[in-house]
Amino acid sequence: MDRRSVFLTTVNECKNRLDIKYFISRDVNSDPVFTTGISVAEAGIKTVLSDTRIDEIVVLGPKEYCSSDSEEGIKLSDIKIKNGADISAMSEYEFFCYRIVEYLNQVDFEMIDIDELVSEDVKKTLSEKIDAFRKAHSLGTPKGLFLEICSDKELESAFRDEVLTGLTEDESKWACHQLYTQMDAYYKIHVGSTNRDAIIRYLPIDLSGELRVDDITKVARSVLGDDNHKVDLYMDMQGMGSINGNTLISTFLMTNKRTGYTCKIKGLISSGKKPSAVSGRVLDLRKSYDITKLMSGIDLFLEYGKDAQLKEFWSSLDVIDPNAERLFNAMDCIDEGVSLCIVDLISYGINIIRRLVKKLKDKHTDNIYLEIILNAIKADYGSLLEGDELSVPELLKWCLRKGFYQQLLTIIESKVPYDIVKRGIYYYARDSKDIDAFRQELNVMYWNQLPTMRWSYNDIEHYFIKFYGRHVVDFRQSKDAVARDYAKLRVDALHGKVEGIVPAFSYLNDDALLYELLLSYYKIGNLRNAVNHAVIEENALEDGEEFEHKDNRILLGDAIGKFIKLYCSACEKAVPDKNVPQFLDADRFRSYAKKHELVPLTEDKPGVLDNSFCCSYNGKEVLINIRMLAPEEDEN
Repeated sequence: MDRRSVFLTTVNECKNRLDIKYFISRDVNSDPVFTTGISVAEAGIKTVLSDTRIDEIVVLGPKEYCSSDSEEGIKLSDIKIKNGADISAMSEYEFFCYRIVEYLNQVDFEMIDIDELVSEDVKKTLSEKIDAFRKAHSLGTPKGLFLEICSDKELESAFRDEVLTGLTEDESKWACHQLYTQMDAYYKIHVGSTNRDAIIRYLPIDLSGELRVDDITKVARSVLGDDNHKVDLYMDMQGMGSINGNTLISTFLMTNKRTGYTCKIKGLISSGKKPSAVSGRVLDLRKSYDITKLMSGIDLFLEYGKDAQLKEFWSSLDVIDPNAERLFNAMDCIDEGVSLCIVDLISYGINIIRRLVKKLKDKHTDNIYLEIILNAIKADYGSLLEGDELSVPELLKWCLRKGFYQQLLTIIESKVPYDIVKRGIYYYARDSKDIDAFRQELNVMYWNQLPTMRWSYNDIEHYFIKFYGRHVVDFRQSKDAVARDYAKLRVDALHGKVEGIVPAFSYLNDDALLYELLLSYYKIGNLRNAVNHAVIEENALEDGEEFEHKDNRILLGDAIGKFIKLYCSACEKAVPDKNVPQFLDADRFRSYAKKHELVPLTEDKPGVLDNSFCCSYNGKEVLINIRMLAPEEDEN
């Protein structure tokens, strides 16, 4: 597999094409070295080209910054330049290429133009002023003066005050030019000869707002090419804005495991210069911090919910950021929730991230690493972070993608029933009249239930979806047959075909889909119990019980995947009408049940509601008449 080195950068508008700036960076030996640049992107690419072999340079920018419609590249060595060229007539991209090729040829015609900005008399006066400054501060020879000024903030401030103050813009340019040209060549970077055949090409991208998905895809394909190459990527994205730049950085950080491409970010270039400073800085953030640790920390969190390595990386930055504190608090919740299978903690953590993403939607932080982490999470969590509230279907798909099966089972057991009712896929009440009928029905069942099992009524929606009406089903058959009969019974209840239970309702308007969804839900319960309760005894291994246990786990995984597909389909098709589902509050139901206890029917206590039920009475299962006392009317 071939290896390609790609430099990805941006081009910006250069209003003054003689506004040469000076930048200091570090060479391979960590010694200070200087380069020039009319844009920060120019300084960044010169720095990389000086010590790194680059096969291709991809330049991003608006369509109007390039006069050619072709996105095909050209070798740098094939671009011809000459002194006296009309740089004002060049497009931004043409001027960018022109400056790079000047650098390759070790000439700088714009620097020569700066030398002609002031008269010989002014040059003499300025040279004397600079020399007086050098002597006044007991500095070395002129060859090292520029380095000393740029390496010492106090000395740089003194130079601005004592030399540059009071000068015109052209005079200030010439003074800095004089310092730079006198500096020892050892401290100036030089291009490597292997980079003369590097290909450079322009990729027009709309940078007026946040990057569109198709633009991100376009850039990724352009950089990665086909999967027969390993790509060493160097990036300088600051020219396109923090949000878009970090989005692309995050995209390539995530390519290895998520796209099949072999891409390694070898450099993150950051250049900048304060207006008042004599020189700016070119930094490779990958060298400043361990980007590999950041990448592996992101992978650990996204794959397994573990945030320890990301927290360790962040602490090494020694940065205080309230948004980062909120993010890591959310990660802690997700980490603990995944480890202990506490779904509410996972949901709480994801909701914190959802709110943080929403808060920072039209803003950006000052820390590139927080942007990278957030963008990686947004890219991986996707729709889970959208909407006004956490989506249960998206949470299910997220857990399935992560392989969090135990957490999936907990969500299906604890959150899906309420969600089914809330969405109107299958529900029990359209109005207060339906609520009253269902409450009275539940009350009869509650008091005929074994006391040890009455906890199931603490979650009304869970009870309604999973248990309500089961007494009608014949349990003298296989579990799958019971599940099929029960699912059919629930669908029949929509049409009044089942006596002895209250009617049910659905927005779904698709009986076949509802049947398959409920059947899938009930089968998952059967398989989960088979997996959780299977006991593998040593003397049973030869009989294949261990393999049966493994088969149940495989079947459970398949059943979960099928259920999620059915559930997502039902959520999409359930179109609500004006009858919004009503809910029977569990706390109010318990209060109601305390006032409406069922007791044996006797002649001296006439009943309001009479019926016959098989229940436990005096320690025996008997068929008895029961009735509901008639206490004061409940307030609902």
